[in-house]
This record gives sequence, structure tokens and C-alpha cells, in this order.
Amino acid sequence: MSYRRTTPAEGGRRERRERTAVRMRRTHAAAATLALGAFAVGSFASVGVNAWAADEDASATQTVASESVAPVSAEAADLEVVVRTEEVELDHGSVEEKDFSEFEGTTTVVTEGKEGTALVSYTVTLKDGVEIERDEDMRVVVQEPVDEVVSVGALSVPTASNAGANRALGRELAAQWGWTGAEWNCLNALFTKESNWRHTAQNSSSGAYGIPQSLPGSKMASVGSDWRTNPATQIKWGLGYVKNRYGTPCGAWGHAQSRGWY
Repeated sequence: MSYRRTTPAEGGRRERRERTAVRMRRTHAAAATLALGAFAVGSFASVGVNAWAADEDASATQTVASESVAPVSAEAADLEVVVRTEEVELDHGSVEEKDFSEFEGTTTVVTEGKEGTALVSYTVTLKDGVEIERDEDMRVVVQEPVDEVVSVGALSVPTASNAGANRALGRELAAQWGWTGAEWNCLNALFTKESNWRHTAQNSSSGAYGIPQSLPGSKMASVGSDWRTNPATQIKWGLGYVKNRYGTPCGAWGHAQSRGWY
């Protein structure tokens, strides 16, 4: 004799299947409820009408509609968008160049700066004919600006320092050329850099010799045959060289600062 159990055994496979089926039905029902609610809310937001409030009085419906749908401002009809092309001015820049022939603190305009021009296209928003906003769409440079070039003095004049007899002699001889004050300071700096005023100084690489570092040293023979041992002969030759080549000691010192030699 065979029979079919109508009540599932506790913990059996049949009971587990039925519990799973119940959970799935509940889940599907909840999902359907959420989907329906979302659809109703979306419909409510898009048309501004509460479909579920159809049985309520008209005043309530008007209140909900006025809160849900923002009024359309009449000001929007006064806005106008146009495209405009205008010529604008382009500012020039400024470039500084060091000039070792001029003292620090001095400036000279070498090249005058010039403004440039460009054509610029804008999208312009107008309200009642008055511009309230603009966005740049395109820019075409018609004339490039020309930078201003300024020469800036870079010649530093060191403070003269008290050194030996050769320096004192050099100061005296320079004064005879009219080179005092700043010009003497430049000469002092120049010969200090070259030889530290030593009349026996010799460059082991080039062979330059003496206080002015004449190259070769024998050039100083044009002033005196004692060029090897006489500081006055060397200084006189050095002063003549500076005068003929650079005009002034500060001219020579500026060249030495920029190039490393004179």
C-alpha cells in the first residue's frame, strides 16, 4: 500500500522548497510594490498631478500642483543670445637685459613696447537689451604685441681697499688720467682680479704677466724696457690699454664681469 504525505517532514527537502517559494513570492511582491511606487512618483513629478488624490477636493489638488510644478517666469521671454566679434588690445610684455657697461640701479629702454590686436568672437546673452553674460568662442591674433626691452645696469663698483705700494701708485697714476671715485674703484677691482696688484704675477697657462696681465708681457716694453720689474711701467701700460680699448676703467671692468677677461 502506498500513500503520499500531505504534511512535509520537519526539516525535509519539501519543507525547505516551500519556504524558499514563500520567500521568493514575498520578494517579488515587494519589488512590484516599489516599482509601482517609483512609477507613480515619476508620473506625479512629470505632470504635476496627484493621481491618488482624485477624490479630494479641488483646493487640495491646486495646492499640491502649485508646490510640485515651479512656475515659468515671464523673464525668460526677455532673454536674447547673439554672437558678436570685437577687436581687443593685447598688452605687451617687458624683458630686462643686463648691461655690464652701466652701473647698477640705472635702466634704459632699448626697444619701445607695442600693443597687439586680436579679433575675438563672443556668445553674448542679453536681458531687455542689456548684456548680462558673455563667453569667448574664438580668438584670432591680428597683430602680435612687441615686448619692451629694458637695459638694466649690472656694473657693480666694489669699495676700494687699502693694499700695498703698487695699489697706491696705481691710484696716483689713475688720477692723472682723471680716473678717480668710481673709475678708480673699477680700476682697482680690475687689477685686483687680474694680479692682486703684484708686478711679478704670471699666468702659468697663458703667460700673461704683471699687474695688468699683459699678454704677452713684452708688450709693456712700449712704455719701458724695465717692464718686468717696474710697477710704474706696468701700470702706465695698463692704463693706456684700458683707455684705447674700453674708454674707461669701468668699461673694462664691466667687460671683465660679463666675459671673465678684459
